Amino acid sequence: MDDRELNDDIYRNDREKQKARQMFDSSEARKAFENVLDHDTLMSLIKLQERNVLDRIYGTIESGKESLVFLADTPDDERVIVKIYMNQAGGFRDMEQYLRGDRRFRNFKSDRRSVINEWCKKEYKNLKKASNIVDCPEAIAFQKNILVMEFIGRAFSAFPKLKDVEIENPEVALERVLSEIESLWNEEKLVHGDLSEYNILVTNKGELVWIDFSQGVHNTHPEAQELLERDIENLVKFFNNQGADQDPEKAFESIISD
Repeated sequence: MDDRELNDDIYRNDREKQKARQMFDSSEARKAFENVLDHDTLMSLIKLQERNVLDRIYGTIESGKESLVFLADTPDDERVIVKIYMNQAGGFRDMEQYLRGDRRFRNFKSDRRSVINEWCKKEYKNLKKASNIVDCPEAIAFQKNILVMEFIGRAFSAFPKLKDVEIENPEVALERVLSEIESLWNEEKLVHGDLSEYNILVTNKGELVWIDFSQGVHNTHPEAQELLERDIENLVKFFNNQGADQDPEKAFESIISD
């Protein structure tokens, strides 16, 4: 069955159509969903609504090769993010490689849907662990390929990414980030794996909030040290360009030696 057939068959009965009408804030939001997602994802959304996790879904606020991000509200009028990993994602083989090397995720099937569902669960668990060390979105719930988490922003706008903000004291900010990377590695046995100025938000109070933990792996993963080194290089380069003075190799060696 190709993508067009999936989209044409997204609603199997009138109950599902009615649920979708109630859930989506506008016909534009519903159309955005229908254009790229499938019946199984629709049923997962309905399940989250029945679990009282979701109430109203707005339009997409970010899209990528693997996922779509929607803004939504809970039944308690709390704004949340709904991250949907697309069941037709082309990079699922890379996802499987990351999963197989992580001792927390080994007993799953190799078919596309199983891998993507496990990938979604991995980000949920990574957020739970990371929240013990760093500021990151609260992981609220997941259902197969859908992750619901805290929205970091105001009204309908997310806080800016680090890449778009000039930090007042880059040396101090970098020291704090490196300290958190070290604590995450040594205490929670976790590396973010894709950390850069693109995956950190800056709140209106100047706090740094880490996002996008899907690539995070246990520190025993065969690629964990390589990912750790890359995270450090990315952040040191960014903050050094803003005026800090750090050696990424020394920072990496310090964390590994501890």
